[in-house]
Amino acid sequence: MASKRQHTTLSVTNTHRDLLQKRFKHQSTIFERLPNELHIEIFSYLLHVDIVYAFSQLNNRFQNLILNHCHTFDFKSINSTKFKCIIRQHQPERWRYLRLSNETETPGQIIYFFRQSPFKTCLSQLKNLSLTNMKPIDAQELIPQLKTFTYLVSLTIGNICGKTISSLELPSLKYLVLTSCKITKWMKNFNQLEKLEHTIEYDCIHDHNLIWPISLKQLKVSYTQQGDGEIVYASLCHLSQLESLSLYDNTCSSLPPDGQKWEKLITSSLTCLNEFQFCFKFWKDSSFIGDMNRIVSTFSTPFYLKEKQWFIQCDSHHQQFSVALLYSLPFAFERFEIVTHSFDQSISTVNDDYKKNMNLYTNVNTLIVNVNCENLNENLLNGNIQHLVLKYSDSLNKWIFSMTQIRQLSLGSQIDMSSKEFACLLKNTPYLESLNASYHTLNYLTTDWQNKVICRLLSCKILSLNLCFDEYLSPHTQNYVNVYEVLSIVRVFGKRCQHLTVSVYNRNVVAGLILRTMKHLHSLKVYLKEHDDLKINKEWLKTQNITFDCFINVNNNEYTFWFNNRH
Repeated sequence: MASKRQHTTLSVTNTHRDLLQKRFKHQSTIFERLPNELHIEIFSYLLHVDIVYAFSQLNNRFQNLILNHCHTFDFKSINSTKFKCIIRQHQPERWRYLRLSNETETPGQIIYFFRQSPFKTCLSQLKNLSLTNMKPIDAQELIPQLKTFTYLVSLTIGNICGKTISSLELPSLKYLVLTSCKITKWMKNFNQLEKLEHTIEYDCIHDHNLIWPISLKQLKVSYTQQGDGEIVYASLCHLSQLESLSLYDNTCSSLPPDGQKWEKLITSSLTCLNEFQFCFKFWKDSSFIGDMNRIVSTFSTPFYLKEKQWFIQCDSHHQQFSVALLYSLPFAFERFEIVTHSFDQSISTVNDDYKKNMNLYTNVNTLIVNVNCENLNENLLNGNIQHLVLKYSDSLNKWIFSMTQIRQLSLGSQIDMSSKEFACLLKNTPYLESLNASYHTLNYLTTDWQNKVICRLLSCKILSLNLCFDEYLSPHTQNYVNVYEVLSIVRVFGKRCQHLTVSVYNRNVVAGLILRTMKHLHSLKVYLKEHDDLKINKEWLKTQNITFDCFINVNNNEYTFWFNNRH
């Protein structure tokens, strides 16, 4: 009897197990039944960060495929939740390409990553590394550890002060993109370096020491301070192997560019140079057209036009005291400034057939409008322009409304635009999602935030809002917004805004208004005027009954928040 009862119990148990197995049996999908070769082909069309996030938890087969074929990790613009998930799941020691950035969308990403991952043990096998928009204090900690990266072929890094870096040896390095001050002697041992892009931007107090590796074949330099042009010019004479030189001078020099001086340098010291690209901005103090012709003539010698076939254009305004621009064609840079009232008045060494057969401005994605330009070069009205900067325009010309592809709009504090024009501009930019302007500029354009049409358009469009500093107002008072002004910001942008940069007087505004009401924020940058003893941290936020998962980075009075999902 006992045996029969035991057999019955066993049968019931087996039956129950079979039912459970049938109920929860994994049904293989058509996608999973594809051979590995097809999966690898599919992966080739996707970003590796998306592949890891989407497929790494399916099964061991996909996990192995990912480990063996996903080696490129570009974390630019990634959200915090996805970023943390990937660095937990994957094995950094298998990576070959890594890109990290402290952009608006990913504030504090660089230092957060290296606090989670052992630098030396996990990443020394990298061939490509990009660390952009670093704080100099973070660079001091991270750069010395690069000496273990003996396989590194390409490095992008900035912002750094060269005074804080001792000599560094990277024996495999071929390509360097750098944002730093004018102290570069630390790279003197980069004997294999062939290509360098240097943005001289970080303004330190130390004396300059601009030295380039003599192995360079391509050099691209951008600079923004008075006197940098002469320093760069003097530093080039030892680069006898240089084949390509690009110079973007944004200093507005008091002296016009001199083609004869450059011709002498090239023929004597840069004999291998076959590409010379440049953009020189200078101050014009004469309305006499003959003076501009004289400047252009120094770039019109047989050396430029026949031997090298290097062509230029000079744009200037009809006013006596104004900024002029002299640049090579085709235009080689991403940023282009409009300084002329009419391109019909520009002087060029390019013939009309050359202008018609080539789009001379395809590299431009940021257009900066400094003056009211009636006749624009049609080549600039292409779909490549993503960022429109309006600085001092006293009115909008019709051609601006045809730039329907722009995604980012920056408004200078001297902009004089009517609310009607601003509304028209917003309606004609269907892809616009990022706005940079001071609070006072927006307050003016929205008629004290009472223009319902404009406020509705801003609320529906803008995902990233940077209420940047107004350089024409006092930095001690008017750059910061008070609680009533923050209320207007929250009311208009609170429903969709994901990235916000703002300056406020005290931390209670951050906790009580911004964090509590703007639920869709992925990142927040706050400049706090309050006393240093009254800091923002997670402990203080808990006392305000505000708790969320985020990474907070503090740099003096600058606070950046990088949030996990908050809704």
